[in-house]
Amino acid sequence: MAHPGSTPITLEELESWLIDRVGEYVPDLEGAVDPHQELGEYGLDSVAVVAFTADVEDWLGIEVEPTAVWDHPTIAQLAKFLIEGREQASTA
Repeated sequence: MAHPGSTPITLEELESWLIDRVGEYVPDLEGAVDPHQELGEYGLDSVAVVAFTADVEDWLGIEVEPTAVWDHPTIAQLAKFLIEGREQASTA
């Protein structure tokens, strides 16, 4: 489900959504997803990362390169990057 581009989104809301999405891609997850743990430590492979970033694009309505997951390796870092990107896209 897309998050309307004109609707504000908080950092906390985005982090929560990203945590839920990571949980969908890690079926054998033990415990909660830590927003400060590197996503690679959860065993996300390149196929999962591409699908994950496609989900992010659909939900936020912005383009997200799969490399963003490696450039911003934790949910906290990725959420901040995405919020900034979304804000820039809405003012462009």
